[in-house]
Amino acid sequence: MNNKWQQIDIGLAAAAASLLLSFVFFFFKGMPNDDAYTYLRTAEIFLDQGLSAAIANYSWVSYPVLIALLGSAGFSLLTAAYVLNALFYALIVYSFVNIVRFFDDSRLLLGLAALTVLVFPELNEYREMVVRDVGFWSLSLFGLWQFLQYDKSRERKHRLLFFFAMGLAALFRVEAVVYLLLTPLALLSNHLYSPAENRKAALSLTAMSIEAGIAVVLVLLLLGINVVGLLLDRLAVYQLFLVDVFNPAPSLLAARANAIFGEFAANFSGEYVYGVIGLGLLFVLAMTLFYAIGGPYFWLLVWGYLKRYLPNAGVRAAPITAYLLINLGLLLIFLYVTRFLTARYAILFALMIVLQVPFLVRAILEKIKGTEWQNTLQVFFILFFTYCAIDAYITFGRSKDWLMDAADYVSTTDAGSVITNNQSIAYFSGTVEDYDKVVRVMPAEAIRNAQPGDLIAIELFYDMRVLVENPAVALYLEQVAAFPAEGEAQVGIYRRVNP
Repeated sequence: MNNKWQQIDIGLAAAAASLLLSFVFFFFKGMPNDDAYTYLRTAEIFLDQGLSAAIANYSWVSYPVLIALLGSAGFSLLTAAYVLNALFYALIVYSFVNIVRFFDDSRLLLGLAALTVLVFPELNEYREMVVRDVGFWSLSLFGLWQFLQYDKSRERKHRLLFFFAMGLAALFRVEAVVYLLLTPLALLSNHLYSPAENRKAALSLTAMSIEAGIAVVLVLLLLGINVVGLLLDRLAVYQLFLVDVFNPAPSLLAARANAIFGEFAANFSGEYVYGVIGLGLLFVLAMTLFYAIGGPYFWLLVWGYLKRYLPNAGVRAAPITAYLLINLGLLLIFLYVTRFLTARYAILFALMIVLQVPFLVRAILEKIKGTEWQNTLQVFFILFFTYCAIDAYITFGRSKDWLMDAADYVSTTDAGSVITNNQSIAYFSGTVEDYDKVVRVMPAEAIRNAQPGDLIAIELFYDMRVLVENPAVALYLEQVAAFPAEGEAQVGIYRRVNP
Protein backbone atom coordinates (compact mmCIF):
# COMPACT_ATOMS: atom_id res chain seq x y z
CA MET A 1 0.00 0.00 0.00
CA ASN A 2 2.87 2.33 0.91
CA ASN A 3 4.56 1.72 -2.46
CA LYS A 4 1.33 2.42 -4.35
CA TRP A 5 0.90 5.68 -2.46
CA GLN A 6 4.44 6.70 -3.31
CA GLN A 7 3.83 6.03 -7.01
CA ILE A 8 0.77 8.25 -7.27
CA ASP A 9 1.42 11.67 -8.81
CA ILE A 10 -0.42 13.91 -6.36
CA GLY A 11 -0.66 16.72 -8.91
CA LEU A 12 -2.44 14.48 -11.42
CA ALA A 13 -4.60 12.93 -8.71
CA ALA A 14 -5.63 16.41 -7.53
CA ALA A 15 -6.42 17.45 -11.11
CA ALA A 16 -8.58 14.33 -11.49
CA ALA A 17 -10.34 15.18 -8.23
CA SER A 18 -10.97 18.67 -9.58
CA LEU A 19 -12.53 17.22 -12.75
CA LEU A 20 -14.72 14.95 -10.62
CA LEU A 21 -15.85 17.90 -8.49
CA SER A 22 -16.73 19.87 -11.62
CA PHE A 23 -18.63 16.87 -13.02
CA VAL A 24 -20.64 16.42 -9.80
CA PHE A 25 -21.18 20.15 -9.53
CA PHE A 26 -22.57 20.26 -13.07
CA PHE A 27 -25.66 18.36 -11.93
CA PHE A 28 -26.36 20.84 -9.14
CA LYS A 29 -25.50 24.06 -10.94
CA GLY A 30 -27.69 27.09 -10.47
CA MET A 31 -28.62 29.71 -13.02
CA PRO A 32 -25.78 31.00 -15.21
CA ASN A 33 -24.14 34.27 -14.19
CA ASP A 34 -24.95 37.41 -16.19
CA ASP A 35 -21.64 37.39 -18.13
CA ALA A 36 -22.39 33.87 -19.37
CA TYR A 37 -25.11 35.09 -21.72
CA THR A 38 -22.71 37.44 -23.52
CA TYR A 39 -20.29 34.56 -24.13
CA LEU A 40 -23.03 32.16 -25.22
CA ARG A 41 -24.62 34.61 -27.62
CA THR A 42 -21.21 35.48 -29.11
CA ALA A 43 -20.50 31.76 -29.55
CA GLU A 44 -23.83 31.37 -31.39
CA ILE A 45 -22.99 34.29 -33.66
CA PHE A 46 -19.55 32.81 -34.39
CA LEU A 47 -21.10 29.50 -35.43
CA ASP A 48 -23.83 31.15 -37.53
CA GLN A 49 -22.12 34.21 -39.01
CA GLY A 50 -18.38 33.85 -38.54
CA LEU A 51 -15.57 35.53 -36.64
CA SER A 52 -16.10 39.13 -37.77
CA ALA A 53 -19.73 39.14 -36.64
CA ALA A 54 -18.72 37.59 -33.32
CA ILE A 55 -16.10 40.29 -32.76
CA ALA A 56 -18.70 42.95 -33.55
CA ASN A 57 -20.88 41.52 -30.78
CA TYR A 58 -18.08 41.09 -28.21
CA SER A 59 -14.56 42.24 -28.99
CA TRP A 60 -12.58 39.89 -26.68
CA VAL A 61 -13.83 36.90 -28.60
CA SER A 62 -11.35 34.11 -27.76
CA TYR A 63 -13.32 32.53 -24.93
CA PRO A 64 -16.67 32.45 -26.80
CA VAL A 65 -14.91 30.95 -29.84
CA LEU A 66 -13.49 28.13 -27.70
CA ILE A 67 -16.98 27.50 -26.30
CA ALA A 68 -18.34 27.40 -29.85
CA LEU A 69 -15.66 24.99 -31.09
CA LEU A 70 -16.22 22.66 -28.15
CA GLY A 71 -19.98 22.97 -28.60
CA SER A 72 -19.66 21.95 -32.24
CA ALA A 73 -18.41 18.56 -31.00
CA GLY A 74 -21.95 17.78 -29.86
CA PHE A 75 -22.35 19.68 -26.59
CA SER A 76 -24.84 22.43 -25.95
CA LEU A 77 -23.00 25.74 -25.71
CA LEU A 78 -23.71 26.04 -21.98
CA THR A 79 -22.43 22.51 -21.36
CA ALA A 80 -19.37 23.27 -23.48
CA ALA A 81 -18.64 26.32 -21.31
CA TYR A 82 -18.80 24.22 -18.14
CA VAL A 83 -16.59 21.51 -19.66
CA LEU A 84 -14.05 24.12 -20.71
CA ASN A 85 -13.98 25.64 -17.24
CA ALA A 86 -13.63 22.18 -15.68
CA LEU A 87 -10.47 21.66 -17.73
CA PHE A 88 -9.14 25.07 -16.69
CA TYR A 89 -9.80 24.29 -13.03
CA ALA A 90 -7.92 21.00 -13.36
CA LEU A 91 -4.97 22.96 -14.77
CA ILE A 92 -5.14 25.43 -11.86
CA VAL A 93 -5.01 22.59 -9.32
CA TYR A 94 -2.24 20.74 -11.16
CA SER A 95 -0.10 23.88 -11.48
CA PHE A 96 -0.66 24.89 -7.85
CA VAL A 97 0.52 21.50 -6.56
CA ASN A 98 3.55 21.55 -8.86
CA ILE A 99 4.54 25.06 -7.78
CA VAL A 100 4.60 23.76 -4.20
CA ARG A 101 6.53 20.68 -5.42
CA PHE A 102 9.13 23.01 -6.92
CA PHE A 103 10.11 24.05 -3.38
CA ASP A 104 9.61 20.75 -1.54
CA ASP A 105 8.36 17.37 -2.78
CA SER A 106 7.29 16.00 0.62
CA ARG A 107 4.23 13.76 0.14
CA LEU A 108 2.52 15.31 3.17
CA LEU A 109 3.15 18.81 1.83
CA LEU A 110 1.86 17.96 -1.66
CA GLY A 111 -1.26 16.37 -0.18
CA LEU A 112 -1.87 19.52 1.84
CA ALA A 113 -1.30 21.65 -1.28
CA ALA A 114 -3.90 19.64 -3.20
CA LEU A 115 -6.38 19.95 -0.34
CA THR A 116 -5.69 23.68 0.03
CA VAL A 117 -6.44 24.55 -3.59
CA LEU A 118 -9.37 22.13 -3.94
CA VAL A 119 -11.23 23.74 -1.03
CA PHE A 120 -10.02 27.33 -1.52
CA PRO A 121 -13.40 29.05 -1.03
CA GLU A 122 -13.13 32.17 -3.19
CA LEU A 123 -11.47 30.36 -6.10
CA ASN A 124 -13.90 27.44 -6.21
CA GLU A 125 -17.01 29.59 -5.92
CA TYR A 126 -16.43 30.47 -9.58
CA ARG A 127 -16.86 26.83 -10.69
CA GLU A 128 -20.56 27.55 -11.21
CA MET A 129 -19.85 30.60 -13.34
CA VAL A 130 -19.01 31.00 -17.00
CA VAL A 131 -16.18 33.56 -16.88
CA ARG A 132 -13.11 34.00 -19.06
CA ASP A 133 -11.01 34.79 -15.98
CA VAL A 134 -10.70 31.06 -15.23
CA GLY A 135 -8.70 30.54 -18.42
CA PHE A 136 -6.48 33.49 -17.48
CA TRP A 137 -5.87 32.15 -13.95
CA SER A 138 -5.08 28.61 -15.09
CA LEU A 139 -2.66 29.56 -17.85
CA SER A 140 -0.99 32.24 -15.69
CA LEU A 141 -0.44 29.73 -12.89
CA PHE A 142 0.92 27.16 -15.32
CA GLY A 143 3.18 29.87 -16.77
CA LEU A 144 4.46 30.71 -13.28
CA TRP A 145 5.35 27.07 -12.66
CA GLN A 146 7.34 27.01 -15.91
CA PHE A 147 9.02 30.33 -15.11
CA LEU A 148 10.16 29.04 -11.70
CA GLN A 149 11.81 26.11 -13.43
CA TYR A 150 13.40 28.39 -16.00
CA ASP A 151 14.65 30.70 -13.26
CA LYS A 152 16.42 27.73 -11.68
CA SER A 153 17.65 25.76 -14.68
CA ARG A 154 17.59 28.26 -17.58
CA GLU A 155 16.40 25.43 -19.83
CA ARG A 156 14.95 26.67 -23.09
CA LYS A 157 11.84 24.45 -22.93
CA HIS A 158 10.66 26.12 -19.71
CA ARG A 159 11.17 29.58 -21.19
CA LEU A 160 9.10 28.63 -24.23
CA LEU A 161 6.34 27.06 -22.11
CA PHE A 162 6.14 30.21 -19.97
CA PHE A 163 5.97 32.33 -23.10
CA PHE A 164 3.24 30.23 -24.75
CA ALA A 165 1.22 29.90 -21.55
CA MET A 166 1.14 33.66 -20.99
CA GLY A 167 0.48 34.29 -24.66
CA LEU A 168 -2.58 32.04 -24.44
CA ALA A 169 -3.58 33.69 -21.15
CA ALA A 170 -3.67 37.02 -23.00
CA LEU A 171 -6.48 35.59 -25.14
CA PHE A 172 -8.61 35.63 -21.99
CA ARG A 173 -7.43 38.81 -20.27
CA VAL A 174 -5.09 41.39 -21.77
CA GLU A 175 -3.40 41.82 -18.35
CA ALA A 176 -1.42 38.67 -19.14
CA VAL A 177 0.76 40.81 -21.43
CA VAL A 178 1.88 42.80 -18.38
CA TYR A 179 2.92 39.58 -16.61
CA LEU A 180 4.69 38.43 -19.76
CA LEU A 181 6.71 41.63 -20.01
CA LEU A 182 7.45 42.31 -16.33
CA THR A 183 7.90 38.84 -14.78
CA PRO A 184 11.30 38.36 -16.54
CA LEU A 185 12.66 41.14 -14.28
CA ALA A 186 12.54 38.57 -11.46
CA LEU A 187 15.46 36.80 -13.16
CA LEU A 188 17.73 39.69 -12.14
CA SER A 189 17.64 38.62 -8.48
CA ASN A 190 18.78 35.02 -9.08
CA HIS A 191 21.97 34.36 -7.10
CA LEU A 192 22.71 31.09 -8.91
CA TYR A 193 23.90 33.03 -11.97
CA SER A 194 26.03 36.10 -12.54
CA PRO A 195 24.38 39.53 -12.96
CA ALA A 196 25.41 39.51 -16.63
CA GLU A 197 23.75 36.14 -17.21
CA ASN A 198 20.62 37.31 -15.42
CA ARG A 199 20.39 40.47 -17.55
CA LYS A 200 20.89 38.47 -20.74
CA ALA A 201 18.15 35.99 -19.80
CA ALA A 202 15.69 38.73 -18.82
CA LEU A 203 16.34 40.80 -21.96
CA SER A 204 16.12 37.73 -24.17
CA LEU A 205 12.73 36.71 -22.80
CA THR A 206 11.33 40.24 -22.92
CA ALA A 207 12.60 40.76 -26.47
CA MET A 208 11.06 37.46 -27.54
CA SER A 209 7.71 38.56 -26.10
CA ILE A 210 7.82 41.93 -27.87
CA GLU A 211 8.86 40.40 -31.20
CA ALA A 212 6.17 37.73 -30.98
CA GLY A 213 3.57 40.35 -30.07
CA ILE A 214 4.44 42.43 -33.14
CA ALA A 215 4.34 39.32 -35.34
CA VAL A 216 0.92 38.28 -34.00
CA VAL A 217 -0.50 41.77 -34.60
CA LEU A 218 0.79 41.76 -38.19
CA VAL A 219 -0.57 38.28 -38.91
CA LEU A 220 -3.99 39.21 -37.51
CA LEU A 221 -4.01 42.39 -39.59
CA LEU A 222 -3.33 40.31 -42.70
CA LEU A 223 -6.28 38.11 -41.72
CA GLY A 224 -8.46 41.19 -41.45
CA ILE A 225 -8.54 41.34 -37.66
CA ASN A 226 -7.47 44.73 -36.32
CA VAL A 227 -6.26 43.67 -32.88
CA VAL A 228 -4.98 47.19 -32.16
CA GLY A 229 -8.44 48.54 -32.84
CA LEU A 230 -9.97 45.90 -30.59
CA LEU A 231 -7.62 46.91 -27.78
CA LEU A 232 -8.49 50.56 -28.28
CA ASP A 233 -12.19 49.65 -28.16
CA ARG A 234 -11.63 47.91 -24.84
CA LEU A 235 -9.70 50.89 -23.49
CA ALA A 236 -12.41 53.28 -24.70
CA VAL A 237 -14.67 51.79 -22.03
CA TYR A 238 -12.45 53.50 -19.46
CA GLN A 239 -12.37 56.88 -21.22
CA LEU A 240 -15.12 58.40 -19.10
CA PHE A 241 -13.43 57.14 -15.96
CA LEU A 242 -10.12 58.72 -17.01
CA VAL A 243 -11.79 62.06 -17.75
CA ASP A 244 -13.37 61.94 -14.32
CA VAL A 245 -10.00 61.24 -12.66
CA PHE A 246 -7.88 63.83 -14.45
CA ASN A 247 -10.40 66.51 -15.42
CA PRO A 248 -13.49 66.28 -13.21
CA ALA A 249 -16.34 68.71 -13.82
CA PRO A 250 -16.64 71.36 -11.05
CA SER A 251 -20.28 70.38 -10.51
CA LEU A 252 -19.24 66.76 -9.97
CA LEU A 253 -16.50 67.80 -7.56
CA ALA A 254 -18.98 69.92 -5.59
CA ALA A 255 -21.53 67.10 -5.51
CA ARG A 256 -18.94 64.69 -4.12
CA ALA A 257 -17.85 67.16 -1.48
CA ASN A 258 -21.47 67.70 -0.42
CA ALA A 259 -22.11 63.95 -0.31
CA ILE A 260 -19.04 63.28 1.84
CA PHE A 261 -18.94 66.29 4.15
CA GLY A 262 -22.46 67.71 3.98
CA GLU A 263 -23.45 70.98 2.35
CA PHE A 264 -22.14 73.25 5.12
CA ALA A 265 -18.86 71.42 5.87
CA ALA A 266 -18.10 71.11 2.15
CA ASN A 267 -17.40 74.86 2.11
CA PHE A 268 -14.44 74.24 4.42
CA SER A 269 -13.33 70.68 3.61
CA GLY A 270 -14.19 70.40 -0.08
CA GLU A 271 -10.55 70.76 -1.16
CA TYR A 272 -9.74 67.50 0.65
CA VAL A 273 -12.37 65.44 -1.15
CA TYR A 274 -9.88 63.54 -3.31
CA GLY A 275 -7.68 62.78 -0.33
CA VAL A 276 -10.69 61.27 1.44
CA ILE A 277 -11.67 59.31 -1.68
CA GLY A 278 -8.09 58.09 -2.07
CA LEU A 279 -7.97 56.78 1.49
CA GLY A 280 -11.39 55.22 1.06
CA LEU A 281 -10.25 53.41 -2.07
CA LEU A 282 -7.30 51.96 -0.15
CA PHE A 283 -9.83 50.52 2.26
CA VAL A 284 -11.73 49.06 -0.72
CA LEU A 285 -8.47 47.48 -1.93
CA ALA A 286 -7.70 46.01 1.50
CA MET A 287 -11.17 44.50 1.82
CA THR A 288 -11.04 43.15 -1.75
CA LEU A 289 -7.75 41.38 -1.01
CA PHE A 290 -9.18 40.03 2.25
CA TYR A 291 -12.25 38.61 0.49
CA ALA A 292 -10.10 37.15 -2.31
CA ILE A 293 -7.89 35.28 0.17
CA GLY A 294 -10.90 34.43 2.33
CA GLY A 295 -11.33 34.71 6.06
CA PRO A 296 -10.30 31.11 6.93
CA TYR A 297 -6.96 31.19 5.09
CA PHE A 298 -6.24 34.82 5.98
CA TRP A 299 -6.66 34.36 9.73
CA LEU A 300 -4.81 31.03 9.68
CA LEU A 301 -1.82 32.69 7.99
CA VAL A 302 -1.90 35.67 10.36
CA TRP A 303 -2.00 33.35 13.37
CA GLY A 304 0.79 31.15 11.96
CA TYR A 305 3.11 34.08 11.33
CA LEU A 306 2.43 35.63 14.72
CA LYS A 307 3.27 32.29 16.35
CA ARG A 308 6.38 32.02 14.15
CA TYR A 309 5.40 28.62 12.80
CA LEU A 310 6.80 29.52 9.40
CA PRO A 311 10.06 31.42 9.99
CA ASN A 312 12.23 29.87 7.26
CA ALA A 313 10.02 27.54 5.24
CA GLY A 314 7.38 28.34 2.70
CA VAL A 315 7.38 29.95 -0.70
CA ARG A 316 10.22 32.42 -1.03
CA ALA A 317 10.97 33.25 -4.66
CA ALA A 318 11.24 36.37 -6.78
CA PRO A 319 8.80 35.12 -9.48
CA ILE A 320 6.11 34.59 -6.81
CA THR A 321 6.72 38.11 -5.53
CA ALA A 322 6.68 39.46 -9.09
CA TYR A 323 3.24 37.96 -9.74
CA LEU A 324 1.98 39.30 -6.45
CA LEU A 325 3.26 42.84 -7.07
CA ILE A 326 2.09 42.93 -10.70
CA ASN A 327 -1.43 41.92 -9.67
CA LEU A 328 -1.37 44.46 -6.84
CA GLY A 329 -0.23 47.22 -9.22
CA LEU A 330 -2.95 46.36 -11.74
CA LEU A 331 -5.56 46.37 -8.97
CA LEU A 332 -4.45 49.80 -7.80
CA ILE A 333 -4.60 51.26 -11.31
CA PHE A 334 -7.99 49.73 -12.01
CA LEU A 335 -9.40 50.82 -8.65
CA TYR A 336 -8.28 54.45 -8.93
CA VAL A 337 -9.52 54.69 -12.51
CA THR A 338 -12.90 52.97 -12.14
CA ARG A 339 -13.56 53.39 -8.38
CA PHE A 340 -14.55 49.75 -7.92
CA LEU A 341 -13.04 46.28 -7.54
CA THR A 342 -14.26 42.72 -7.18
CA ALA A 343 -12.45 39.82 -5.54
CA ARG A 344 -12.36 38.09 -8.94
CA TYR A 345 -9.67 40.51 -10.12
CA ALA A 346 -7.46 39.63 -7.13
CA ILE A 347 -7.48 35.83 -7.46
CA LEU A 348 -3.87 35.62 -8.70
CA PHE A 349 -2.75 37.76 -5.74
CA ALA A 350 -4.71 35.47 -3.43
CA LEU A 351 -3.20 32.33 -4.97
CA MET A 352 0.31 33.67 -4.35
CA ILE A 353 -0.58 34.19 -0.68
CA VAL A 354 -2.42 30.88 -0.32
CA LEU A 355 0.67 29.02 -1.58
CA GLN A 356 1.93 29.49 1.99
CA VAL A 357 -0.97 27.57 3.58
CA PRO A 358 0.28 23.99 2.99
CA PHE A 359 3.74 24.94 4.29
CA LEU A 360 2.22 26.50 7.38
CA VAL A 361 -0.07 23.56 8.14
CA ARG A 362 2.80 21.10 7.74
CA ALA A 363 5.04 23.20 9.99
CA ILE A 364 2.34 23.24 12.69
CA LEU A 365 1.69 19.49 12.42
CA GLU A 366 5.40 18.71 12.67
CA LYS A 367 5.91 21.07 15.61
CA ILE A 368 3.07 19.58 17.71
CA LYS A 369 3.89 15.95 16.81
CA GLY A 370 4.17 13.89 19.98
CA THR A 371 2.81 16.67 22.21
CA GLU A 372 -0.46 16.84 24.12
CA TRP A 373 -1.81 19.20 21.42
CA GLN A 374 -1.35 16.73 18.55
CA ASN A 375 -4.85 15.20 18.54
CA THR A 376 -6.54 18.53 19.21
CA LEU A 377 -4.85 20.32 16.32
CA GLN A 378 -5.37 17.40 13.94
CA VAL A 379 -9.10 17.55 14.68
CA PHE A 380 -8.95 21.34 14.25
CA PHE A 381 -7.45 21.06 10.76
CA ILE A 382 -9.99 18.41 9.74
CA LEU A 383 -12.78 20.77 10.80
CA PHE A 384 -10.97 23.74 9.24
CA PHE A 385 -10.70 22.22 5.76
CA THR A 386 -14.21 20.79 6.03
CA TYR A 387 -15.51 24.29 6.71
CA CYS A 388 -13.57 25.60 3.70
CA ALA A 389 -15.06 22.86 1.50
CA ILE A 390 -18.58 23.73 2.64
CA ASP A 391 -17.89 27.41 2.03
CA ALA A 392 -16.53 26.65 -1.45
CA TYR A 393 -19.13 24.20 -2.72
CA ILE A 394 -22.38 24.50 -0.79
CA THR A 395 -24.69 27.45 -1.35
CA PHE A 396 -27.26 28.20 1.29
CA GLY A 397 -29.09 30.84 -0.74
CA ARG A 398 -32.69 30.59 -1.83
CA SER A 399 -33.42 28.36 -4.84
CA LYS A 400 -34.16 30.13 -8.10
CA ASP A 401 -36.16 27.32 -9.70
CA TRP A 402 -38.90 29.88 -10.25
CA LEU A 403 -36.80 31.40 -13.03
CA MET A 404 -36.84 28.11 -14.95
CA ASP A 405 -40.57 27.73 -14.28
CA ALA A 406 -41.12 31.24 -15.65
CA ALA A 407 -38.99 30.46 -18.72
CA ASP A 408 -40.94 27.24 -19.36
CA TYR A 409 -44.24 29.11 -19.07
CA VAL A 410 -43.11 31.80 -21.51
CA SER A 411 -41.82 29.23 -24.02
CA THR A 412 -45.17 27.37 -24.11
CA THR A 413 -47.52 30.38 -24.17
CA ASP A 414 -48.76 31.89 -27.41
CA ALA A 415 -47.69 35.53 -27.79
CA GLY A 416 -46.78 38.02 -30.44
CA SER A 417 -43.37 38.83 -28.99
CA VAL A 418 -41.71 38.31 -25.61
CA ILE A 419 -40.20 41.17 -23.63
CA THR A 420 -38.30 40.54 -20.41
CA ASN A 421 -35.79 42.13 -18.06
CA ASN A 422 -34.20 38.82 -17.05
CA GLN A 423 -31.48 37.19 -19.17
CA SER A 424 -32.17 33.70 -17.81
CA ILE A 425 -35.81 33.85 -18.87
CA ALA A 426 -34.79 35.24 -22.26
CA TYR A 427 -32.20 32.48 -22.80
CA PHE A 428 -33.97 29.41 -21.46
CA SER A 429 -37.34 30.27 -22.97
CA GLY A 430 -35.71 30.53 -26.41
CA THR A 431 -37.97 33.46 -27.28
CA VAL A 432 -35.51 36.38 -27.27
CA GLU A 433 -32.78 36.30 -29.90
CA ASP A 434 -30.50 38.94 -28.37
CA TYR A 435 -30.83 37.58 -24.82
CA ASP A 436 -27.43 38.99 -23.91
CA LYS A 437 -28.69 42.54 -24.54
CA VAL A 438 -31.63 42.32 -22.12
CA VAL A 439 -31.89 45.45 -19.95
CA ARG A 440 -32.39 44.63 -16.27
CA VAL A 441 -34.18 47.86 -15.35
CA MET A 442 -36.94 47.88 -17.97
CA PRO A 443 -38.08 51.39 -18.94
CA ALA A 444 -41.79 52.22 -18.98
CA GLU A 445 -41.50 52.96 -22.71
CA ALA A 446 -40.74 49.29 -23.39
CA ILE A 447 -44.14 48.38 -22.01
CA ARG A 448 -46.02 51.22 -23.67
CA ASN A 449 -44.38 50.55 -27.05
CA ALA A 450 -45.14 46.81 -26.96
CA GLN A 451 -47.91 45.48 -29.18
CA PRO A 452 -51.21 44.20 -27.75
CA GLY A 453 -50.87 40.46 -27.16
CA ASP A 454 -47.13 40.61 -26.44
CA LEU A 455 -45.97 38.73 -23.35
CA ILE A 456 -43.96 40.70 -20.78
CA ALA A 457 -42.02 38.71 -18.17
CA ILE A 458 -40.67 40.92 -15.41
CA GLU A 459 -38.35 39.97 -12.55
CA LEU A 460 -39.93 41.89 -9.69
CA PHE A 461 -37.12 43.46 -7.71
CA TYR A 462 -37.85 46.82 -6.06
CA ASP A 463 -37.56 49.11 -9.10
CA MET A 464 -39.73 46.83 -11.22
CA ARG A 465 -42.42 46.48 -8.54
CA VAL A 466 -42.63 50.26 -8.44
CA LEU A 467 -42.92 50.31 -12.26
CA VAL A 468 -45.72 47.74 -12.60
CA GLU A 469 -47.67 49.33 -9.72
CA ASN A 470 -47.49 52.76 -11.36
CA PRO A 471 -51.06 53.51 -12.51
CA ALA A 472 -49.78 55.01 -15.78
CA VAL A 473 -48.10 51.66 -16.60
CA ALA A 474 -50.42 49.19 -14.88
CA LEU A 475 -53.27 49.97 -17.27
CA TYR A 476 -51.22 48.40 -20.10
CA LEU A 477 -50.64 45.15 -18.19
CA GLU A 478 -52.83 42.12 -17.54
CA GLN A 479 -51.16 39.63 -15.19
CA VAL A 480 -51.48 36.04 -16.42
CA ALA A 481 -49.05 34.20 -14.11
CA ALA A 482 -46.61 34.67 -11.24
CA PHE A 483 -43.62 32.64 -10.01
CA PRO A 484 -43.09 31.11 -7.56
CA ALA A 485 -46.69 30.05 -7.23
CA GLU A 486 -46.55 30.34 -3.44
CA GLY A 487 -45.27 33.23 -1.39
CA GLU A 488 -44.20 36.58 -2.75
CA ALA A 489 -43.97 36.66 -6.54
CA GLN A 490 -40.44 37.07 -7.92
CA VAL A 491 -41.48 37.06 -11.58
CA GLY A 492 -44.69 38.46 -12.97
CA ILE A 493 -45.93 37.39 -16.41
CA TYR A 494 -48.13 40.00 -18.07
CA ARG A 495 -49.91 40.33 -21.37
CA ARG A 496 -49.82 43.73 -23.08
CA VAL A 497 -53.37 45.08 -23.44
CA ASN A 498 -54.87 48.29 -24.72
CA PRO A 499 -55.86 50.67 -21.88
